[in-house]
Amino acid sequence: MRRLVFVVAVLAVAAAGISASFAAVRHANTLTFSERFAPALELMAKR
Repeated sequence: MRRLVFVVAVLAVAAAGISASFAAVRHANTLTFSERFAPALELMAKR
């Protein structure tokens, strides 16, 4: 029984991680170059 609970917990964490990674990839594809790198460009400009 403990093993079943452990397996279910591991699968839930894995599914959440996979879902989050797909969401991040989908969000990254919608950003333009300037939106993606604006914070880094501002820091470089300050130097």
